[in-house]
Amino acid sequence: MKYLISGIAIAILSGCSSMPSTPDTLAERETSYSYIPFDPLPVQTLMGASCSPESLERELKSIDKVVLRDIRDSFPDQTVRLAVAEFDSGGSLNFGPTTVGYEGSSYQVIIDYVNTDTATGSFLVKREVAGQIPERKWWGGKYIYPDYEKGKSVKLFERVPNTVVTNYTVLPNPNDGLFQAFQAFKNLPNAETDISSIEDAGYEVVNLPVYVGVGLRLTATIKVLKGEVNLSGLPQIAAEAKAGNLTGTLVVQTLGATGELVSSNLPLPSELDRTTTQNAILSLGAIKALLPDENMRITPRVIGIYNPVGGGQSFVNGVISALAADRLTWYQPCDYIYKKS
Repeated sequence: MKYLISGIAIAILSGCSSMPSTPDTLAERETSYSYIPFDPLPVQTLMGASCSPESLERELKSIDKVVLRDIRDSFPDQTVRLAVAEFDSGGSLNFGPTTVGYEGSSYQVIIDYVNTDTATGSFLVKREVAGQIPERKWWGGKYIYPDYEKGKSVKLFERVPNTVVTNYTVLPNPNDGLFQAFQAFKNLPNAETDISSIEDAGYEVVNLPVYVGVGLRLTATIKVLKGEVNLSGLPQIAAEAKAGNLTGTLVVQTLGATGELVSSNLPLPSELDRTTTQNAILSLGAIKALLPDENMRITPRVIGIYNPVGGGQSFVNGVISALAADRLTWYQPCDYIYKKS
């Protein structure tokens, strides 16, 4: 963290160049196999396995002292991520691979600069049929699938007809040591905290990469007024706004970093245009340079997940709810001071 990434500004400015020629289908939008950012959530920090080396390891490596690594140097990965989500008719956000916006639709574009460590979040997931959208046949009648009654449990990766709508219930896995405590499972009817009863209740164990760390975030919420617009980066969005193709707002926030140094450098953006975009990028650069400062208060936070399951907003909301209900444990590493030979 003490070293800055010189290419961060270039990455933000350039964005991605993929421009699909047609809108995503409903199925593609609901898949959400991607990085999912969300508002920071607290973690429980404990000392990692490296902080308690066994006696044999101490002897073989000539370890003299074990020192807890400074929090600013404890996140091995530095990343810039772009996530684009579309607002559906119900106001929910569906993340997906699209970088093109279409007239009349609203989107949220999130650019994260983050220093992270990847933890494994273990969850219990149940997928159930929520209902069906009847298919209209050529003779005027309607058809629904009799094998997919409302409330029926469905396997997570089972293919279902496009007209069948499923919802997800997500709980922290009580058998996983990464969660501080767990009360929700106790409310399940006739369930104990062993895997057999979990499976009997219709739940499957799912492990997801969870990103823990600190960083900076830019969030643009926009509405496309006309035509097709490029959402692959902030400069492209600002150019579309200048051309009158979209309107929106810009939010700048820190993730796990706070203090007077942050307050004095955060911009106050209003409408989305070239000036506010440039000011936001300059402010992020200033705050990023101050992260190693001792006056900056650093607190590890859960800032996002990678979703390999799909399931749309129902599944993502369930994971976020589970992470909010019970703190994820993140293990801070230690360094060794070796004996002088």
